This record gives sequence, structure tokens and C-alpha cells, in this order.
Amino acid sequence: MAVSNSAYLKQFHEASKAMGAKIISSDFTFEVDGFEQNYLLAKQVPWAIVSPAGEIEVPGPLGMASYQPQQAKTYMQGQIAFEETIAGSVDNMLVNLLTGGGRFNATVYEGTPQKFLRAKRYIDCFVQIDNPDRDWENRSQIMIFTGTLFFHYFGEIIPGNSLDYT
Repeated sequence: MAVSNSAYLKQFHEASKAMGAKIISSDFTFEVDGFEQNYLLAKQVPWAIVSPAGEIEVPGPLGMASYQPQQAKTYMQGQIAFEETIAGSVDNMLVNLLTGGGRFNATVYEGTPQKFLRAKRYIDCFVQIDNPDRDWENRSQIMIFTGTLFFHYFGEIIPGNSLDYT
């Protein structure tokens, strides 16, 4: 184990502090276009990152090979979860989305729609919801709809209206 002097460690501490506080993964809201009132019910949603969809192997002489990145992946999927309310807000929203064609656009805010650091637009989304289990003996768990969100993301980042959303 290395024993570093305190002045050396202080430099790393100050450099880390200068980069800012660490982001907390729960600091988000998910707003479905047309169902803006339900943004507080979204419990989990994917945070899209644009990256290559994979690699392309390029053969070379003497059996050598190298790699190139594929085109950026813009179709994505990830886990989504909504908390249900007595009024049936999520259940009604899912039925209305399905009867309206099943596709929708949405915004994921880093913060809230009223005060956020940045936001990302998801387009041409649809959700596949797993059937939730109802357990009449379980009085300690709220009703949660979970499933998979399928969407397109093209790297659009909306600048926030706040430097500190707390």
C-alpha cells in the first residue's frame, strides 16, 4: 500500500471537487407528450447515450484485422417503470397510448420539467408492459407497471433553464 503525503492527496481532492458534485441517478423525470400530468409517476427510464452500434472487422494482409466503428445506434430500448395511483392514471395512459396508435414522443429531464439541467427528446416510442402481479396479502408494496421502452434518440440535448435544480 502506498502512503501519499497529505499535500499530494489534497491536489486530487481539489481536482475532483472542481469537476462538480456527482450526479445522482434518481434525479430525473420522464414526460410523455400528451400526458404531462403523469411525469411524477415515472419511476425508472433509460438514459440514452449515442455510441457506435458495434464494430466492423476489416481484414488485412497476412491474416491481420482491424476494427472500425459502425454507424451510430439511434434505436434503443431499456427498462421502464411507472407507479400506479388510485385514479388509474398509468393504466388509463397506457390504454390511451395504445388506442392512439401505440407510439408517442417523450422528454427525459435531468431535474423536473420546471427546473432542469438538460433534457433529452425520445421520438417514435412505444412500451411493452409486463403484466403486473396483484397480491391481496401484500399490503406493503405499491402497484408498479414495468416493461421495456423502445425509442429512437438522435443525440438531441435541450439546454436546461437552471444551473441547480435542487
